[in-house]
Parts: sequence; C-alpha cells; structure tokens
Amino acid sequence: MKHSILSRAVRLCSAGLPALLLSSLASAQGYYVDEQSALRLGDAFSGGAASGSDASTAFYAPAAMIKVKDEVVINVALIDVSSELDGSAETVGSAPITGKDAKTESSDLLPTFYMVRSLSDGFSMGLFVNAPYATGTDFGDDSIARYQTTESEITGIDAGLALAFRLSDKVTVGGSMIAQYVNAKTAVAINTVAACLGSEVETALGCDDVGIDTSTLGTDELDGSFVMEGHNTAFGFSAGALLEFTPESRLGLNYRTRIAHQLSGSATVEFPDEAATFMALAGLENTEAEGKVQLVTPEVANLSYFHQFGDLSLQADYSWTKWSRYDQIQVESRNSTVAALAAAPQVYDWTESQRIAVGATYQLSPALTLRGGVAMDSTPIEDDKTKVDFAFDDYKALSLGMSYGITSDLTLDLGFQHTMTQQRDIDQNDLTTAAARLQGEVTTKVNSYAAGLRWAI
Repeated sequence: MKHSILSRAVRLCSAGLPALLLSSLASAQGYYVDEQSALRLGDAFSGGAASGSDASTAFYAPAAMIKVKDEVVINVALIDVSSELDGSAETVGSAPITGKDAKTESSDLLPTFYMVRSLSDGFSMGLFVNAPYATGTDFGDDSIARYQTTESEITGIDAGLALAFRLSDKVTVGGSMIAQYVNAKTAVAINTVAACLGSEVETALGCDDVGIDTSTLGTDELDGSFVMEGHNTAFGFSAGALLEFTPESRLGLNYRTRIAHQLSGSATVEFPDEAATFMALAGLENTEAEGKVQLVTPEVANLSYFHQFGDLSLQADYSWTKWSRYDQIQVESRNSTVAALAAAPQVYDWTESQRIAVGATYQLSPALTLRGGVAMDSTPIEDDKTKVDFAFDDYKALSLGMSYGITSDLTLDLGFQHTMTQQRDIDQNDLTTAAARLQGEVTTKVNSYAAGLRWAI
C-alpha cells in the first residue's frame, strides 16, 4: 500500500518543483537582462552590432570594436520590477487558498566592466564582465501563489575575451569566448493537507487520524517546503562581422551561441512535525540531498544598421532569440523523496521571440550628447502557457540618455528606460499536481536606470 500512497500523494505536491530553477530567471522577456550598458540603455539598445558606441561592444558585437577608441567602462544598472496578481486561488474541492496577495517588488543592482584596446592597426581586443541573467522573485511563503512559487533568485555572470580583425577597408570580423557562471536558488510550498486527501491514507485511515487536520485545507498551517540551490560554469562563444559601406554607414551582424548548464546543488525538503505519521506512510522524509537540473541560455542573433548625418546618427536593430529551447524542465536526484516530489517535468513550450529597436543620437555640443530610442519585443509565452511568475506580454519600451564629457579622457553616461505596463490574464490550473489553481490578471511594471564612466586609455 505504501507505494500507492506515495505515488498519489506526490502527484499533489510536485507541480512547482521542476519549474523552480527556470522561474527564478524571469525578466521582461524570457530571462535575459539587456541592461548591460548605461550608454546603450539610453538608445533602447538599438544598433548595437553596428554603432561601436563604447567598450560594451566587446560583449554585444565584437567585430564593431574596430570603431571603438581605447577605453575602460564601468556601469551600474538599477532595475525596478513590480508584479501583482489581481485574482484568486483555490485548492482541491474548490476550497479557497488563504494568504496575502501574490505580489513582489525588487530592485536589482547590476555592475558591469568593459575594456577595448587596439593592439595594432586593424586588430582590437576587448574584455568584459557582466550579468546578463540576474533577477529574483519573492512572493513569500504565505501568499496565495505559494504552491506555484515562494522565492527565487538567479545570478548569471559572463566573463569574456573578444577580438576584432579588419579584413579590408570595408569588412571586419570578430568573436568572443564566453565563460558563464549561473547560480540559482528557489523555493516552493507543499500542500500537505491536499496531498493527504489525494492519497489512500484518507480512504484507509483518515487524514485526521494520522495528524493531518483537514480543516486547515487552504491555509499554510501544515505546509511543507522544498528549497533547491544549484550552480554551474559553462562556455560558449559569439561571432559576427561589420560591413562599412561608407565612412558614415555600416551594417553589423552578430550571433551568440547557446550555453548548456547542468546546475548541481542541494535540495531540502521539510514537513511540519504534525505530518510525521503521514510522511512515514507516504514514504517521504525531511531530507537534504543532491539534485541537478539542465538549463540552457539560448542563442541570440542580431542585425544592426548605423548611419551618421553630421551631428545626428540613426540606428536600428533586429534581434532573434531561440526561446524554444525551453520546452520542459526536469529536476533529477538519487534521493527518493526529492525524485518523487520532482517526478513530473514542468512543460513550457516557449516560442522564438523577435525584438526591434530604433534610436537616435545627437551631438548637442562638444561635451554633451543626447540620445533616445524605442523598442518592441514579442513574448515567447503563449496564452495557455502563462504562469504567475511568467506573465509577460509583448512589451514596448521608451529610452532616454545622455553622455557628458567631464574631461577629455573621462565621460559620464546616463540612461533610463520605461517599459509600458504589461497586463496578462492567467488561469494556471495545477489542481492535479500542486493542488492549486490561480486565476486573474497579472500586472507587471519595469523601469531601468543606469550610470557609467568611460576612461580613455
């Protein structure tokens, strides 16, 4: 009987678990964070593969480094994100899930470093350290969304060496080697009462007789918890070309490869003391064990155009991201409790996304440069795949920025981007897995700020 109890009980505990390491990566689109340059934030990240505007080009498009003067750049970006569900939650038997509203607010600081130096005529080198995958969500362990997710965070750090070679007056090629470190921590609540009610314990013995007070269904009084933290370092590369039609007009291409990670770490499962008898019957235990999950940061391709009209420059960018890499996520562990709770993979079935941005820069005076831009990005998340922590719709963003020459060798860059408020309906029905269903509308707001200093070397 124990195996049957276990299989039916864990079916009502496990929906959120495999998803955790992915849901912790949520940002405006997918989980990529574009705010890696104060200067480029000001023009909506338009023309990045062609403009060669500053040393961040070492990351965005190595071939265009040939247009960058020798310099070192340090940036700090602040990303303010708020997300709130206006809706309701229910568990088995249509019982309401009680708790605080599912909402979160976060302010993430992202520092970056870049350097570009000409080694000889037509040969440039660049270095970069940045955090293109970095964000977090914290709904708390007492929100109505706790059976989908309670807390998640990620730190993804890239470090790379980039090279650019001029093949002719009109053609430059470039590429970079990238070392990528990812660390993720996630947590979800386990609906212990619903798990018992869905098992043979209720039929054979009665949940109340084994210490599970069924009157607490929908409250967090007897909730268990699952926490997992993992990390890994993997490698990839980028490659591209810069085509200069005239001294004022150029086209840039760049491609960044996918980087596959196997995040390894520890998984911790805890249930309250009142659930000890039920856990023993179901074959579950409080434990800390090793676990792992496969995670891929996807390929990105960029096509950019730049044209200079005296003091005014115009630029545009088209980017494509292969978000279909995210079809499902599966946590693996040799521990029987962790393996049982994470037995069912979380299905995403994302689609490719496309982003278009246009921007302009105007040299107002020898010391002051103004810039602005707009961007539009299609969401990779289809309506029936929308989740409370992935409720992002197609987004539109407006950017403003400026650069001020403090001295002949030192320049201050400032950038701001406002993402239009996103609202998306969700009906996240996990009743047969996590014993929870969320319905309503998720509203997400994002504002990004950045400041940077450029030193000529």
